[in-house]
Amino acid sequence: MHDLEFWLWFIILGSILTYIVLGILFAFEGILAMGGSRFAIKWIRKQFTLKGFLFATQICYPFFWILYFFMELLPYYLGMDDELTEFDISQMILNIFEDEYRL
Repeated sequence: MHDLEFWLWFIILGSILTYIVLGILFAFEGILAMGGSRFAIKWIRKQFTLKGFLFATQICYPFFWILYFFMELLPYYLGMDDELTEFDISQMILNIFEDEYRL
């Protein structure tokens, strides 16, 4: 393996792993905000503007479904949780940025 090839693979794999880690972190906070966690809503409002949050939601959308399955659906169907939180991205965005939608 040549030195240039090593750095090319390093950049490609580093980018993929960064996307996975940041996507899981962002989706985790989003799923918590979907459930009504005040800490998650506060964290998202501190880290993102509405436009940035919408962009990150589109980029990390597959992670939302994966974590929703593991954090909501699986515990519900295994009987570990009594109620199922609905997967509703638009309602989550309205809950987080409600003051920006007031007339």
